[in-house]
Amino acid sequence: MRDLFLAKPDIKYQRSFEDYVLAYKKAGDEYYFNKYKKGRQNFNEYLNELINYSKGIDLPQGEVMTSSFWLIHRDEVIGVVRVRHQEVEYAGHIGYDISPSYRNKGYGSEILKLALKEAKKIGIVEAIVTCNIDNMISKKIIEKNNGKLLGRVFDEEENENLYKYSIFI
Repeated sequence: MRDLFLAKPDIKYQRSFEDYVLAYKKAGDEYYFNKYKKGRQNFNEYLNELINYSKGIDLPQGEVMTSSFWLIHRDEVIGVVRVRHQEVEYAGHIGYDISPSYRNKGYGSEILKLALKEAKKIGIVEAIVTCNIDNMISKKIIEKNNGKLLGRVFDEEENENLYKYSIFI
């Protein structure tokens, strides 16, 4: 897993990020495609939004300051991670995803490991991370990064059961 690093969103990765978004479309994953499609429609506006969120500027109602990073491998965006500066109920401090074409290759464990370092830099001592109870891969990723299961929670808004983990950094 050498040559992997987290980068702040940047114009130099525009083409790669657009490919990243399209990979979700090709895989039939509408959730993540819709999450990132704004980056394909107006990349500069999307970048500015991410930068502002990392500074707590123009946050939508109920959102917290969030730093986004892109997992880069050989100049390609292969994952995205969000480090929330405060715990968000049901979402925790860290949310991550890996491009469908790069899954099951160890990148999920690496993106979380790198995100924990970023969380520590902003003063988080105990990161809370959640995953859907049916997402066994994410469960393994969290546990590989020393996640200790706190229990199960039910997110009424998303209508899903989640595992909630704690990771001391």
